[in-house]
Amino acid sequence: MELGFEQLLQISNENEWKLAYDNAIQKLDSLYQEEERLYYLMYAQGAENQRIDEIQKMKHDLMTNKQLIDSLSTWQAKLKDDPIWSRRLEVFLATMKQEALDSHPEVVEMQQALQKELMESTFEVDGKVYNLGTVHANVMDNPDRELRRELFRESKRIGRENEALYRKLIQKRNQLANDNGYENYYYFRCNLKEINIDSYIEEMNNLLERMAEAAKYWSDRIKVKFGWKKTHFYDQYFTTFNFHKVQNSTFSSRRMKEVISNVVGSLGIQLESIPVSIETLEIPYGGFAINISPNELKLVVNKRDAYSVFLSGIHEMGHVLDGHYGSFEYPELYRFYSSIAAESIAELFQTIVTEESFLKANFDLQDHELAQIREVNTLTDLKMVQINYYYSLVEYKLYTQSERSFQETADECYKAVFGYEGETFHPGSEMFYIENPAFFQDYNYALAIRDMIRTKFKINSLYYQPAIFRELLEKYIQPNQRYSWKQRVKMLCDEEFTFSHLAERLSGAVK
Repeated sequence: MELGFEQLLQISNENEWKLAYDNAIQKLDSLYQEEERLYYLMYAQGAENQRIDEIQKMKHDLMTNKQLIDSLSTWQAKLKDDPIWSRRLEVFLATMKQEALDSHPEVVEMQQALQKELMESTFEVDGKVYNLGTVHANVMDNPDRELRRELFRESKRIGRENEALYRKLIQKRNQLANDNGYENYYYFRCNLKEINIDSYIEEMNNLLERMAEAAKYWSDRIKVKFGWKKTHFYDQYFTTFNFHKVQNSTFSSRRMKEVISNVVGSLGIQLESIPVSIETLEIPYGGFAINISPNELKLVVNKRDAYSVFLSGIHEMGHVLDGHYGSFEYPELYRFYSSIAAESIAELFQTIVTEESFLKANFDLQDHELAQIREVNTLTDLKMVQINYYYSLVEYKLYTQSERSFQETADECYKAVFGYEGETFHPGSEMFYIENPAFFQDYNYALAIRDMIRTKFKINSLYYQPAIFRELLEKYIQPNQRYSWKQRVKMLCDEEFTFSHLAERLSGAVK
């Protein structure tokens, strides 16, 4: 498939060059759409396709074309006074840097081998066969602590078996980042996201200090409630979402589409008008959304019956609405989106599941159950920041101390974040690390933006807030990468990005 970028090297007339660039970008986006469809089939159905390898090679050849990079850089300089063209080229060139590294043949080979190992790994416990997807579901919601521990330890075994290959992948990524002038791959990725990872770690450590009283309060309550002396990592998700056990039959994943319809209806949208397929499947994470294009969207949620499944489902629906309403006028500003901006929208939508009026409208709950859910949501706010920071700190250290034992790194970071020792996961079993490197800190940035928006508009959630949703569309979603995530935050909230609103919420999370 010829994309047409080579023609750009031969054109000197500005109008002709712009037309040729537009045509080439549209063809490139068609290639990305094809790749996204194949990834959906792989994640949702386990269907592998060699075409992914072909697309990866085409992207790598394009993104590493030095002549093209030099030519685009020259045109960016020529068009510096045109804000739209300057931004389009800025975003595309930044993406070329990332894609050139991530589509490197050695990186792709190792990443796909790890994905295959993790997706196909199975083991037997008490006569039942499990995979990493079912491990995730059980660690989230199974009250049998012994089973959670056994499954967790089997997943750690799988992680140990994959550690050597994962280390090679990390070291190759670091080498390629060095070649681009960065200390390591983690710094490289964070620079492209317009964040400073060292400042983030400092902010998070300060935040941990501010919420220390609240963290101790909930840690003590958890130990008393469950009768444990120590909380291990295989307990963290379970206690977060099951501190109170609320009618599992009420929160049936079979009702996901019905509930999502109510959510979007509260914003003045008919679900039928959104071109999205919604499925519940056994997957090794809570859920995912794939926005192939504004008119072809996929949403998959883990097949389990629990309150937390609706947190995941509405979160992913936020991604879907972002993908549907984001402007597609300039395909590269749609395709090469800011993960921080995207996650902040999803996190804002997730707060709908905490809204009492939403809960009463969709689930048969008594007053005491609503009170329990309020407590769970308070606990969730605090715990998810800790968990996100933990995952991001572990991964950061993997890239900065790659020769060290991965298990030792995970163990050390657990104590640093949670304040006590406990049995931790093995990084080599974490699919998200393989598929979405240097990503977890984005969730905490997104939570901070979420609370900036809630503070600005004096709301708990967007439920039945169509006017605020329209403003969110206008200033934050529709522009896409026309503006950076920091610029859009300022346009929407009338202040620079800050963690202060999140810190204020968490420091008071004791009731």
